[in-house]
This record gives sequence, C-alpha cells and structure tokens, in this order.
Amino acid sequence: MHTFTISSESEWNSWRAGWNALTRNNPMMSMEWLSAWWHQYGLGHQLHIIAVANGDQLLGVLPCYLQQTLFGKQIRLLGTGAVCSDYLGAIVDLNRATEVYDALHANLLQSTKSGSLRGIESLHFEGVSSDDPWLQQLAKFADNVGYSLRTQSLANSWSLALPSTWAELHQSQRGHGVHRKAKKCRSRLESKEVCIRQITDTSCLDEGMEHLIRLHQARRESVGDDGCFADPRFEKFLLEALAGMMLEGTACFILCEKGGQVIGVQLLLLGSDTVFMYQSGIDPSFMSLEPGHAVVTGSLLYSISHGYKAYDFLRGDEPYKAFWGARARVLQQIVLAPPTFKAQAIEAVQRNLKRFWRGVKQIAVQ
Repeated sequence: MHTFTISSESEWNSWRAGWNALTRNNPMMSMEWLSAWWHQYGLGHQLHIIAVANGDQLLGVLPCYLQQTLFGKQIRLLGTGAVCSDYLGAIVDLNRATEVYDALHANLLQSTKSGSLRGIESLHFEGVSSDDPWLQQLAKFADNVGYSLRTQSLANSWSLALPSTWAELHQSQRGHGVHRKAKKCRSRLESKEVCIRQITDTSCLDEGMEHLIRLHQARRESVGDDGCFADPRFEKFLLEALAGMMLEGTACFILCEKGGQVIGVQLLLLGSDTVFMYQSGIDPSFMSLEPGHAVVTGSLLYSISHGYKAYDFLRGDEPYKAFWGARARVLQQIVLAPPTFKAQAIEAVQRNLKRFWRGVKQIAVQ
C-alpha cells in the first residue's frame, strides 16, 4: 500500500475507473462531477488530491485543492462553494477503512510539515455529513498532532428511506398530510391531467438543461432570488458534468408536463442505492396543479421502480422535504489549523469574527 499526491489532471484522469468505483454511491464525488467543477471553479488554485493505492487498486482519496486567501494558504475540498456538493470528504475502501484513513492523514501531516502544504494556515472540509465515519478518525488525528478543530453546522440534508413498492410508501404516510397529497398527485398522473417523462440519454441533455434553467430561474425569481444560474460558470459546470454522468447512467431529468408543456423538473443524480435530487424548478403560473409535489411523486415512483433504497433531497431546510417524510442529516464544515503561532492567530480571528456576526444577526432579529 502506498500514499501519493495527485497534482495534475492527466494523472488524476489515469485513475478514472478506480476512482468512480470507489465513489459509486455518491455521484457528487465522481470524477465527472469533480473534474467539471475544477474546470470552472479551480482557476488560480492548485490541485492537491491525496490518494492511497495497493498496486493499481485505488483504496482511498481525499480530493482537495490549495487556495491562497486573505487568511493565508488553505486546503479545501473539490466541489465546495456555490455548487453545494453534499457528503464530501475522504472516501475509502470500507474493508480497509482504518488503515487507509491513517495513511491519508499521515500524508497530510507530512505535507504540512515539510512538503507541498508547508506553511498552510487552515484546512477546510465543507459539506461533510456528521455521521461520516471519517470524522471520528479526523478528530483523533487532530488531537494527536495538536491541530485545533472547529465545527460549523450547515443547512441539513434530507433523506427518505424507500420501501420496495409505492403502496408500502403510501401506507407508511397514513395519518399525515402527505398521505392525502401523494394520493392526489398519483390520481393526477393516472388520469393524465399531468404526465411524467424521463430524460436519460445524452442526446437530450440540452432539452433537459433548457427546462431546468428556465423553471429553476422562474421559481427563484418569483421569490426574489437570483438563482444559481445567474453565475455563468454554473451552467458550464453542470453541462460538462452531466454529459459524462448521463453516459455513465448516473444522472437523469424527471419532467412533469401539462398538455405537452413542461411545468416541473428535477435533476436526479443516481448512486448505487440512493437517488439524490440535486436541483429542481417549477412554473409558478401552474401552482394550482402543484407541479412541485407532482414531480416529487414522479421521482419517487422512478426511484422505487428502479430498486433504490433511499431518496435524498440534499441540502436545504425547505419545509416540503420534512412534509414528504424525509429525515434531517446534519452537514458540517470542519476547520483544522496547524499548531503554529500564525495559523492559530488566524484561526482565533476567524472564530471571533463568526461570534461577532452571530451577535449582529441576533440583535437584528430582536
């Protein structure tokens, strides 16, 4: 078993098959997703992926990059920021998890002492699930080497466990408002008042993107928000990522139509046993037909019929997620700082700034 650092795209691409096999249950850790992110958001930064392999078998990765900021040199996870990738962090072969985590952390320590990370002021790991087994190993590592560790809660993600049939899911909702809503949505689908259609082929990627952009922006603008497509990098990132992912069978669009007009859309990312609802949009002029609930119904039917075990609404505490019975999963940002005077001074400033702004917000609310 050997540990090494990947700092070029060509070397990274040479591990594509092993990488995607390792990250199969989280499409937001796939090479298609992260390399597309890097092409749009990595300008001016340095790729820094720590990897562990046994011969040509990849056993673990910690996909990061180096960034120079006002607070010094930082290491961050690929896929973070405005893209809001969830469940990021170290991905390892679970059969050798402990030794692979140790190898990743040993490389991290050596690099910060005398390697390419020397002089780094902080390590930021955003979008990590609080129940990720890596966090326990990371905390132990920080304690052993004297790094400070700060945890900040982000918006929750929301996951719904799926039974093997729609009837079982519907029965489990009995006694809740969603039971009546789901029945009404299913009735609309069966009567053809609205219809559900899937886009799974890359030849129709442009069509799916057109509906997603139009309906996502329409919904965001109706509530006074610019929407993520206001940044031109986001559309380019998503197009590149989905072109590869649809070829791999790890992404698709679900459309809700009324008389041939698309009034609702979801972009689904497909893991090995979980469907992740990454983005959606609805036409505000058709709210009487509840296109949001209709497209959720269509996506759940798709997920159950294809044997998935969970449907994840991902990050954001919108009420409709709990309404459908999803359970909150805490997402966090973990910040580590090496035991140097400069790094600890910067970390103290950042901690105090966060306390200050929390206080300002509390006063504003009062």
